[in-house]
Order: sequence, then C-alpha cells, then structure tokens
Amino acid sequence: MIDAAALLRLMECPKLSRTIRLGPEDCISIDFANRLRVATLERRLRCVWTHVPNELAGGMGKRSSARYAVAKALGMVTGTHDYLFLAPDRSAAIEMKAGRNPLTEGQRDFRAWCESAGVMVATARSADEAEGLLTEWELLLPAGQRWTGQPFRPGGRAA
Repeated sequence: MIDAAALLRLMECPKLSRTIRLGPEDCISIDFANRLRVATLERRLRCVWTHVPNELAGGMGKRSSARYAVAKALGMVTGTHDYLFLAPDRSAAIEMKAGRNPLTEGQRDFRAWCESAGVMVATARSADEAEGLLTEWELLLPAGQRWTGQPFRPGGRAA
C-alpha cells in the first residue's frame, strides 16, 4: 500500500492566484477535485484518479496549434472526459459540465467508446452529482468508512 507521504505529495495542490479568472465549469471541477483529494487522503476512494487536462492542448495561435499537434501525436484523445477513475475491477469516466452546456461531438464519441468497452461513464453538473456517481459505482465509500485495499464484491463488501 502507498505510504502517507507519497499520497500527500500526489494530492498536493497549488493555491491559485486571485487574478486567475475561472469559468463556471472550472469552479465545479475544482470543487470536485478538492473533494477527491480529501476522500483519497481519508482512504474512502477505492481507485486512483486523475483529471485529463485536454484544455491545455487547445487555444489559439501558432504555438497552440503546435502544442495540440504534439498532444495528439502523444496519444491525446479528443473528447476524453475530465476525470478518469481506475480500480482493479472497474474503470469510470466523468465529464463535468456547467449549466446546460451539451457534450461536444468528441465527448459524445468518447462516451460511446467507453460504453462499448464496459467503462462506467457519465456527465455531472455539480461536485455533489459527481460524488453520487462514484458512490453508486462503489468507488467512493461513505464518510467514516475506509478502503483497506481488499477487492470488493458487488454490493461494496470486501472479498
């Protein structure tokens, strides 16, 4: 099992400057990521997770188009959902959306690919909704419970 110091290093998050302008989806996603960090440190997540920063490959201008080309060459898949969750017996993807924003064509394609591979996939419009999905998928344990690293049987019981 990973030691506490390594887990703390992985969950480290820089303080954002007040001058950074965040959009509504960024705010929802940061709230969710902070909750994931807490759940990870409390050992309530029975998976590893990451945010996929596809937005870093986009933008305008000559440098951005070069950065996008390199990202695609490295394997970036357009439409990959914002958060990926990997567990020994399942995987999941969550796309965060603010308001009524619809999925892009690439996101719909990625969702179809996940569904065809048996990957749990959904869209969430709040951190509460995303946490609910993880609980439903048995990847997030209720407050007060800790994952021991043991495999889970259906219904959330350790094998």
